[in-house]
Amino acid sequence: MCGIYGIAGNTGPQDEPLVREMDALLYHRGPDESGFRLGPLGWMGMRRLAIVDLTTGSQPMHNEAGDVWVVYNGEIYNYADLRQELIAAGHTFLTHSDTETVVHGYEEWGDAVVDRLSGMFAFAIFDERRNRVVFARDHIGKKPLYLWPQSDRIAFASEIKAIAADPRFVKRMNDEAFWHYLTFKNVPAPLSIFEGVVQLPQGSIAVWERGELTVREYWRPSFTGGSALSEEEAAEELLRLLRAAVHSRMVVSDVPVGCYLSGGIDSSMVVTLAMEGRTTPIQTFSLGYEEEIAHKGDIPFARMMAKRLGTNHHELFLHAHDVLEALPHIVDAFDEPFGAVTSTYYLSSLIRKYVKVAVAGDGADELFGSYAAHRMASVLPGLRAGGSSYAWFDGNRALADRCAAEPDYVWRTRFAAFTDAEKRELVTESNRFADSAELLRPFYARASCDDLVNATLEVECRTLLPDQVLTFVDRLSMQHSVEVRAPFLDRSIVAFAASLPGSMKVRHDETKAVLKRAARKILPAEIVDRKKVGFVLPIDAWLSTAFRPLVLEVTSPPWLDHGYFNKAVVDRFVNEHLSGAADHTYKVWSLVMFQLWYAKMMRGQDIGSSTAASCSR
Repeated sequence: MCGIYGIAGNTGPQDEPLVREMDALLYHRGPDESGFRLGPLGWMGMRRLAIVDLTTGSQPMHNEAGDVWVVYNGEIYNYADLRQELIAAGHTFLTHSDTETVVHGYEEWGDAVVDRLSGMFAFAIFDERRNRVVFARDHIGKKPLYLWPQSDRIAFASEIKAIAADPRFVKRMNDEAFWHYLTFKNVPAPLSIFEGVVQLPQGSIAVWERGELTVREYWRPSFTGGSALSEEEAAEELLRLLRAAVHSRMVVSDVPVGCYLSGGIDSSMVVTLAMEGRTTPIQTFSLGYEEEIAHKGDIPFARMMAKRLGTNHHELFLHAHDVLEALPHIVDAFDEPFGAVTSTYYLSSLIRKYVKVAVAGDGADELFGSYAAHRMASVLPGLRAGGSSYAWFDGNRALADRCAAEPDYVWRTRFAAFTDAEKRELVTESNRFADSAELLRPFYARASCDDLVNATLEVECRTLLPDQVLTFVDRLSMQHSVEVRAPFLDRSIVAFAASLPGSMKVRHDETKAVLKRAARKILPAEIVDRKKVGFVLPIDAWLSTAFRPLVLEVTSPPWLDHGYFNKAVVDRFVNEHLSGAADHTYKVWSLVMFQLWYAKMMRGQDIGSSTAASCSR
């Protein structure tokens, strides 16, 4: 696991100070080792978090002839099998690292090497034989890669901060990215918040050759729902696949591996399978809160599972003031405005005291259906056909009726932060922007089947999952030099989940139905039947209390002097939320996080003084 960076094209020894600064800025992604190289195509470098092959796994890494080089971030779980196949084909390995599988795989299969890799990765290959640079990102988008193509060269890095270190770089905000952030709570790929910088999308490969950058998609999720398995057969198969995925993520490591344990279904399944056949306990980790919060009750369930399984269990209890104090570091971790989940940051600080690899339950909600949007997708076909069953939304029929009357790509944005209509009031000069819902239109149009649950899950596996969920998992864990592995996102499980009909996932009385059926085979009923909580901070409970001073400060002048927002509309949303007249949690939090980001990244302001002052009030 690493942070990678480099410059190809018009570069040379004169850029060594810049390369060293890029290296230093990514230290947190790999504190164990540094390595960089200047070759005929330019600079490439990495910061290494040593997980596999601790002694000979240094990068950049090359082939036998020394004319194909790679820097790579991630883990390849099938590398041992690929290694044997490549040795049989005549390749000579100099290390036991999974990284070397990538460089020899590229020699053998060319760009199609990405189709053979099972794991998480982002890499850059400098092919000095053919005078080309190849960039790739894993199929589901676990590992990030940003590119800054210019007329004479291209810079790349795992995080934007390393690219922005270039004296040539001018921080100009991408207004389109800003507009979409306000809806999605994140900047959607391939956009970045800075003009000129692009994020390589999930399942994509890019080639820099003769001064031109070309990007193509090599994989996309396809939720066909065509499986003929019964629900019992599907549950058995899911458990078999998950057991294999968990096992590979526990054994492909030369350092100890721990597990997240929230006490929910997903993490409890992972820990249960991780403990199968073990004679020694693993380290498990949970997050709780010092004050009592009605809808946050994970700790007792996590403790129950830890006792049941015999793990070495650790807990971290947060106070709202802890979150306020850490906000500047969280803003710095993303480089872009980000208004979604940040709880991973805090738990990773605990995990790093014990292990530097942790296995988590990420991805289960997005594959098997859990969110309000997934429940709405299960209801709408019946309403559109003239039915009268509102199921989940019997208490909010007006919302369901509005969604039923809208195209799918429009109603889906009602479950984000600001709708396009709200942004038309909020943002000055909003007439310059196309609706954010339009970004979802082509994804729904190209969905693999008419089943609305599956179509919505497919869309979210191409948008929400890589752009938001996996973004916060990566940035906030790597801020503490922790690698997170997600067995639910193994390629075999993604493909299997996509093959199941939507009715096996979300129906009028149950979410994640087939997953829960599988879970009942290994988990107690108290875990399977508990109400979902979600691994998110209780921002809704804090905005009107502990966070209130910060909210009022950053949504007032001079913080608003950038001119992007209509102050009267900002005041309306803030006042309605703080008074309890309406629940604008996502909206207000997205505004706060944008304001903090803008002050720090665009103005160079010390936002720590504001968050610290809020803690003391």
